[in-house]
Amino acid sequence: MVNKISYGAYPDKDEFAHLYKTHTQRQLCKIYGCSELRIRKWIIYFGLELRPQGGGNNHKFDIDIEELKSFVESGRTNDDIAAYYKMSVSNLNRLLKKHGVKRYYNTKEYHKYARKVRLFTESTYAKYIETINPDNHPRTLCGVENGYQLDHIVSIRECFDSGMSIEMCADVSNLQMIPWERNLQKRIFKKEISK
Repeated sequence: MVNKISYGAYPDKDEFAHLYKTHTQRQLCKIYGCSELRIRKWIIYFGLELRPQGGGNNHKFDIDIEELKSFVESGRTNDDIAAYYKMSVSNLNRLLKKHGVKRYYNTKEYHKYARKVRLFTESTYAKYIETINPDNHPRTLCGVENGYQLDHIVSIRECFDSGMSIEMCADVSNLQMIPWERNLQKRIFKKEISK
């Protein structure tokens, strides 16, 4: 769900300032359903400090490259890895390129699988909404107060890697409603690397 702000209007200053501390401008665009230009305008209007390009992460990172490689090999997404290291995705991409870290799984097949799972998941949710979401929690994007998200208990990536069928991955038994904060944390930290 998007907190769409009508043209010429401004979001709540306190809410926006709070979200700006922990979100990139691109993420704020998704939350408010607008362009980065508009987000930048609000930052200036509210007197917030503009971060340099790259989300304020234009500094050298002390990162263990072997750990970074293991994260990539485990199938963690660039968004998850960037959040783990508290850097922008663009800085992460530069690091991956600099150190020659590449993904070797079949991206095309995984994305095809994930798309189908999400379609099946929405059908399952519509059919079993009273079982999955008995308290009628609002489904939202990250950053929306009291918002919840539909979560795959066993992640789509794990289902794909283990050869689970699309139908089983999207089954009602694999779905739950959890607060967006918990879902975000789960995405970032769920796939811990076994040493």
